Amino acid sequence: MISSNTSFGKLKSVIVGRELEISKRVADFTFQHFYGENLTHAVYDRLKHEGEEYYVNHDLLVKRNQQLDDLSKKLEELGVKTYRPDHLSQVVTIKTPDYKTELSAASNVRDVSLVYRDCIIETPTYVRNRYFENTLLYKVYNQLFDGGRGGKWLKSPNNRLVEETMDLTPWNTKRDYENFDRNKYTMAIDGAQFLRIGKDVIVNINSYNHYLGFEWIKSLFPESNFHIVNVADNHIDGVLICLKPGTFLVNPKYRNIKELLPEKFKNWDCLFPDDYQVEPVIEQGMTDIDIQLASTRGMDINIISLDEKNVLVNEKAYNVIELLDNKGFNVHTVPLENCEIFGGGIHCSTLDTQREDEYIDYTK
Repeated sequence: MISSNTSFGKLKSVIVGRELEISKRVADFTFQHFYGENLTHAVYDRLKHEGEEYYVNHDLLVKRNQQLDDLSKKLEELGVKTYRPDHLSQVVTIKTPDYKTELSAASNVRDVSLVYRDCIIETPTYVRNRYFENTLLYKVYNQLFDGGRGGKWLKSPNNRLVEETMDLTPWNTKRDYENFDRNKYTMAIDGAQFLRIGKDVIVNINSYNHYLGFEWIKSLFPESNFHIVNVADNHIDGVLICLKPGTFLVNPKYRNIKELLPEKFKNWDCLFPDDYQVEPVIEQGMTDIDIQLASTRGMDINIISLDEKNVLVNEKAYNVIELLDNKGFNVHTVPLENCEIFGGGIHCSTLDTQREDEYIDYTK
C-alpha cells in the first residue's frame, strides 16, 4: 500500500537502498554539476584531464552495504516493514539517442522517487547514470502498486540530459521563473527536493530544469499548496527536516532559515544542533580522487522520523542526538559511515512508502 503525506506520521513501511557493488563510478558533466558544491578543484582537474570516472575502495563498498543491511534490520526491529532494491553487481551500460553511460545502484532511494499521498512518482533525474535507476525498484513498486489496489504509480516524461537543455549557471543565481524559454530546457528534479507537510509541500528550486519538473509534479496535486524556496544546490533534506507540526530540525549553517521559509511556517520552532565542525573533512584514501558528494553538516541532520516522538539518527551525529534528546525526542541510533562519500545519510537512503498521517493543513 502507498500512503504518505508527511515526513513525521507513524512510519509503517519503507524502502532501504543498496549501494553499487562496483568500484568504478561515472562522473560526467551532469554528475559534476549536480555535486558541484562539494567537489574540490583537485577533483575537477582530475576528472577533466584523466577521464570522467573514479573508483571507490572495495572494502568501503562492502562496509556500506553491510551498514545499509543493518539499517534495514534496525527499522524492522522498530516495527517498520522494509523493502530492498535489486542488487547491482555488474556493469550495465545505458545507451540513449544522446549519450552512453553506466547504471547506478538504487542506493539513495529518496532521490529519484517521490512518495506523496497514494502515489509513487518516478521523478525526472538530473544525472545521466541515474536515468534507469528505478528499474532496480520495480519489483518493490509492483508489490506496493498491487495492480492499482495499493495506490498510483506514475513516471515522469523522458528528459534530455544534454548540455544545451541544462541550466548550468550557479544555483544561487537569481532566475525569472515567469519569463523564460520553456522549450530550451528539459525538466529535471529529485524527490528529495520536496518536503511534505500534509497539504503543504516546500520545494527547493534553483534552476529552470527544477522549475519545469516542479510544474509537472504540482499539476498532479491541484489541491496541495506548493511553496518554492531556494536554500541549497539541490536537496532540501540536508538543510531542513520537519520533525512534527510546529518543529523543524535545521542545518546549523542556516541560522537565517526563517528568512527563507514560506510565510506560514516562519513561526515554527527551528532546532539548530551545535555546529561543532566548521568545514567538511574529506577522508583520505577512500576513493582514488578523495571525492566527497555531500556536506558532513547536512548528513548529521539527515535523519528519519518514525513518528512525532521517535527518530532514527546516525550514531556519530552526536550534536543532533544531544539536541533531540534534550528536546524530549526518543532517539534511536544506527551506524552509517562515509555518508559524504556516498552522497546520502539515513534520510537519503530510505523512502517511506506508508505512514499513518493526514492530508491536512498542519499550520492551523
